[in-house]
Amino acid sequence: MQNLQFSKKWIKLGIICGLVVSFIYPALIFIPLPEVVQTFLVMLFGPFLALSSAGLYHFITLHKKTLAATAAVVSNIIAGVLITTMLLVQIAIRSSQPPVIDETSKWIWKSINQVHLGLDVAWDVYIFFGTLLFAVSMFYHPKFGKIISITGIIISLLLIILNAISFPIPPADAGLFDAGPLVGLWYFVVTLLMVFNLKWVDERRSYLLSNSGTVNN
Repeated sequence: MQNLQFSKKWIKLGIICGLVVSFIYPALIFIPLPEVVQTFLVMLFGPFLALSSAGLYHFITLHKKTLAATAAVVSNIIAGVLITTMLLVQIAIRSSQPPVIDETSKWIWKSINQVHLGLDVAWDVYIFFGTLLFAVSMFYHPKFGKIISITGIIISLLLIILNAISFPIPPADAGLFDAGPLVGLWYFVVTLLMVFNLKWVDERRSYLLSNSGTVNN
C-alpha cells in the first residue's frame, strides 16, 4: 500500500509539473519577456520536464510496466538537462554579444552561436526518444490508447526527421516546419488525460491491492 501511495504522489506531482511546463514552453517561444523572467522560466523548465515525465511513467506503469516507459523517462530526464543547458548558454551568449560586430569578429560569434545550435539538436534527439518511447508504451494503455500513441509516434518522428534534414540550423530557420510546439501540445493533452483519469488511478490501485496485497511500483 505504501508503494501505491508513493506512486500516486508521483502522478500528482507529474501533473502539476506538466501543466507548468505546458505554460512555460509557449511563453518562452511566443511572449517577449524580460531577460530575468526568461532566465527564471528556463531554470524551471528542465527540472519540471523531468518531474512531469516521472509522473507520466508512474501513470503508465500503473497499468503495465514496460521497458519502453522506463527508457522514455530516462531519455526525458536527459532532455531536461540539455534544454536547461542550451537555453542558459543561449541567454549568456546573447547578453555578452556587443551591439556592433566588425567583420573580423563575425566568424567568432558565428562559431560561438553554433554551440547552442548543437545543444538544441541534442535536446531534440533525447526528447524525440522520450516522446517516441512514451507513445509506444501508451498503445495498449486503457486511458491513452492507440490514437494518442500513434499521434505521439508521428509527431516525434516528424521532429527528428526535420532536425536531421536542417542540421545544424533549426528547421524553422531553414524554411521547414518546427515540430516542437506539436510535441508540447501532445504532452499537454497527455497531462490533461492524466487529470481526467485520477479516479482510475485510485480504482487501479484498489484492484492491484486486492489482487496481490503488495505492488512494487
